[in-house]
Amino acid sequence: MKLRIDRAELLTELVPMQGVVERKSTIPVLSHLLLRVRDGKLHLAATDLDVSLTSWCEADISDEGALAVQARKFMEIVRAVGGPTLELSSDDSHALTIESGKSRFKIHGLSAEDFPTLPDVGEAGDLAIGYADFKQMVSKVFFAVSAEESRFQLNGALLKSKDDGLEIVATDGHRLALVERPIDGLKEADGVLIPRKALQELQRFDSDDDLIFRRGEHHLSFRLGRRELICRILEGTFPDYEKVISKDNDQRATFERKPLAEVVHRVALLTGDRSRAVRLRMEPGQMTLSAANPDLGEAVEELACEYEGDAMEIGINPDYMAQFLSAVSTDTVAFDLKDENSQCIGLPVDGDDTRYLCVIMPMRL
Repeated sequence: MKLRIDRAELLTELVPMQGVVERKSTIPVLSHLLLRVRDGKLHLAATDLDVSLTSWCEADISDEGALAVQARKFMEIVRAVGGPTLELSSDDSHALTIESGKSRFKIHGLSAEDFPTLPDVGEAGDLAIGYADFKQMVSKVFFAVSAEESRFQLNGALLKSKDDGLEIVATDGHRLALVERPIDGLKEADGVLIPRKALQELQRFDSDDDLIFRRGEHHLSFRLGRRELICRILEGTFPDYEKVISKDNDQRATFERKPLAEVVHRVALLTGDRSRAVRLRMEPGQMTLSAANPDLGEAVEELACEYEGDAMEIGINPDYMAQFLSAVSTDTVAFDLKDENSQCIGLPVDGDDTRYLCVIMPMRL
């Protein structure tokens, strides 16, 4: 193959590929990108066998062809050279030559035939969602996705379309985050579990276009402009989350979000690695947040709030509270409480979503 290509355009498409490439795999080709030159374009592909990403760049092509090259090193070279254009060429030994200005590199590659066959989701069942809306929704629940591989059915988020609305839910068993937003043109459909890595990579895109969602038998496709991300559907049964959310938390405390986040951060400095817990004491008009650690010391701070219920205390993981406060976009937040043994439900005050909440289970102090 032989072609000339715009360096900036190529680099823009190479950057998101790096998150998909498997760097520690025992299968060498998974650390590579597939470069395929045809139809006036350079087509790019990366996969770890569970998540795949494809894209393309316009190119001035002299000869078509394909090979796989080491992803990280190829991007480092493209980023390092100074010229506005690159000339790429390969020979029968699967080596890729990269030329720009007076710079010339030659890196060893692999045969394109060694690269895994990418899944085909098909053409049926397109669902268009504004990417900006989707990205915001994912950011509000992603922190609650479980990272424990043993709980595979929680290693992703549930995406569920409703009549004129979209809902995304995630839980790791200790907290649950749910966001629902009105979106025109959607119809009621069964939920589908999107893996954590796919959600993470989708958040790295940047576009004002619609995200085109398509569901196959075993895979999901997300197309945004020239990029398409395909992932395996997570198998397993997601918890009945509506039954998890308490309906009788009848005491509400309202806070300014930023001051509360600062207090949580400061008090959490005196919690230990083994016991990440702070004590939240509620009294009319005031909250007292405290932490005690026999190896470190103690921290106590008071914060004014709107609260008219009975005095009560509850143990909370400060990381869970901080992540919710970072994800929520309103200046004012509320926490619905019941007692020390019941869940704490965080909510935005006057948010744009149909529904957004974060359930945090209590901790024993």
